[in-house]
Amino acid sequence: MTGTQHSPTRRRERSAARETAARDADRVAARDEKRAQQIWVDGAAPELPSRATRPEKVVFHLGPTNSGKTYESLQALAALGSGVYAAPLRQLAHEAYAKLSAQLPPGTVGLSTGEEEIDPNAAIVCCTVEKAPDRGEMLVLDESHWVTDPDRGHHWARLLLTGEYREMHLISAAEAYLVLKPLVTDAQQVQVVNHKRLSRLDVLRAPVRTDAVRPQTLVVAFSRKAVYAVAAELDQHRPGKVGVLYGALPPATRRQVIDRFTRGELDVLVTTDVIGHGINVPATTVLFAETTKFDGQELRPLRTWEVAQIAGRAGRYGLTGHGQTGILIGVSGLKPVGALVGAGAAVARGDEMSDLPKRRPRLRPELEDLGAFEAVDLPEALTRWMAWARVATQDEGMTADDVTGLVLRVHALLPMLRGPLGEAGDLQTVWRLINLAIDYNPPRRTRWLVLARAALQHAVGLPVPVATVLPEYPVKGSVEEYEQTAAAARDAQTLLRQFPGVAGLDSDDAAELEEACAQTITELLPDAISIGRSGTCTECGTSIAPWFTTCRPCSGPRSGRGGSERSRPAGGRGRSGGRPTPTANTGAGAGRRNRSSRGSRRS
Repeated sequence: MTGTQHSPTRRRERSAARETAARDADRVAARDEKRAQQIWVDGAAPELPSRATRPEKVVFHLGPTNSGKTYESLQALAALGSGVYAAPLRQLAHEAYAKLSAQLPPGTVGLSTGEEEIDPNAAIVCCTVEKAPDRGEMLVLDESHWVTDPDRGHHWARLLLTGEYREMHLISAAEAYLVLKPLVTDAQQVQVVNHKRLSRLDVLRAPVRTDAVRPQTLVVAFSRKAVYAVAAELDQHRPGKVGVLYGALPPATRRQVIDRFTRGELDVLVTTDVIGHGINVPATTVLFAETTKFDGQELRPLRTWEVAQIAGRAGRYGLTGHGQTGILIGVSGLKPVGALVGAGAAVARGDEMSDLPKRRPRLRPELEDLGAFEAVDLPEALTRWMAWARVATQDEGMTADDVTGLVLRVHALLPMLRGPLGEAGDLQTVWRLINLAIDYNPPRRTRWLVLARAALQHAVGLPVPVATVLPEYPVKGSVEEYEQTAAAARDAQTLLRQFPGVAGLDSDDAAELEEACAQTITELLPDAISIGRSGTCTECGTSIAPWFTTCRPCSGPRSGRGGSERSRPAGGRGRSGGRPTPTANTGAGAGRRNRSSRGSRRS
C-alpha cells in the first residue's frame, strides 16, 4: 500500500528531473551556439572587400545632367584604347558602344549586357555593371549614384572596392561625391572635375494643354495606365505621331521607339522615369503630366533630384537647342505641381543642391565570405554575415545589404533537395540559383521557383517540358500579354545563361521569343495608343482619373440595385488592373507566329 502511494511521487520526481536536465541541456546548447557564433564573428568572419593593386588615378566627373560628363569620359577611354564602360541600363551600354564604334577601328569595341554579346573580349567593352570585369586599364562608371540603390547597389560597391583598374572615371551628380569617395580612398591620386550644364533650361511660365504640345517633347507620367491615358489624349491632336516608353516594354521595343523619336517619326514621347537614367534623345521640352509616383511602398511627391534627372533631358547639347520644362494639363485625374518642377529644374541647371537620399553604398557577400559547407548551411551563414557586416561597416562609409531575400529563396529550395533533386543541390548550384536576377516579389515569386526546380530536374536527368521554361507565343494577344510573355522570356534567358540545356533550350531560343514579342508590340502600339484613352465614367461620361472605371457618384449605392457597387483603383497607383488595359486583338502581327509547333519539336 505504501509503495502504491509513493509511486506517483517517484514518477513526478523522475519527470521533474528529466525536465530539469532537458532545460540544462538546452541552456548549454544555446550557450555553446552563442559562443560559436561569437567565435565566428570575431575570428572566422570575412574581411571587407579590398583590392591587391590600388588605382593610380581616380577622376570624379561631377555635375548636373547635360554637362558633358559622359562625353569627356568616353573620349578619355577612346584615347587610351583599352578599358571598360559600365552603366546601369542596356540602353546606355548600347549608346556608348555605338558612339565608340563610330570613331574607332572595327573590332576595337565590344558589348556585353548579359542578354547580348558582341566581341566581349575587345580592347574596349561597353557593359552593364553586373557584367563588368574586375580588372583592366580604365573603368568609366556612369550613373555612379546607383551605388546606393537598395536592389542593385552592391554591384557598384563591389566594383569600386575591388576593381583593379589603373584609372577610374566616376560619373555622378555632385551630391553623390561624399558617398563615392570612401570607396576609393586607396587611390594614389584623386581628381575632381566639376561640369556645368552646356545648354539653358527654362521653366515654362504657364501650363501646356494637350492641344498645344509641340514636336520634340517628352511627356512624363508614372504608371503604365497613366502613360496610355496621356498618349491617347495627345494622339487626338497628333494622330500617329505619339509614342510610349515604359519599363514593361521589351528592350528591343524601347530602342525602336527611341530611334523613331530621334529620327523625327514621332513628335511626342510619353514616358515614365525610365527616360531619366541617362538616355539621350533630341527633346527640346519635357512636360510633367503628374508629379507623384508610387515607389513600391507609397504614393509620394517626386524628389527634386528625380525631377532634375528627367527635366534635364530637355535641350541636349549637340542634339537640340536650349531646353524647357513645365507641366501638362488637361488629362483627367492628373494634377501636376508646377512649383516642384521649377525646383527640380534649378537642380538640373546646377543652381541648387538636390535632395538625393542620404543612403550609403550597399555591401553584399560572395559565397566564399560565408563559410558555408552545404546548402543547408546558407540561411544561418547569411544571417551571421549580415550581423557581422552591420558592425564591420559602421565606420566604413557603407552599409550591409539586407540578404533576407536570399535566405527566403534558400528556404524555398531546401524542401526540394530532400528528394531526388537533392543530388543536384550542391552548394555552388544553390548559390547560383538564389542569385539569379529574376524578380522574387509577389506575384512573380512562383516564376523563379518554377525555373529553379526546372534547373534541378534537368541536372538529375528528369524531363522538363518546354512550356515550363518558355511560354507560348500569344496568338492575337493584347500588348500587355506580349509584354508579359517577353518578360517571361527574359527570365528564361537569365536561367539558360547559367544552366544551358534545360528543357532542351538555350538562351538564344528565349531571346528569339522575346524579339518576336517585341516586334509584335511595336506593330500594335499605334492602335493601343489610339484606343487607350480613358478618364471618363463608363456610366455617366464624367471626367475621372484614368485608373478608375466609374466616378464616385456612380460607384456608390443606388436605388434599384442590390447592394452597392464601388469602383476601386487598380490595385493602387502604378499597378495593373481597374480599367481594362488597351488591347489590340486584331491587326498587324497578331497571330503571325506560334511557338507551339517549335516547342513540340524541342520536347
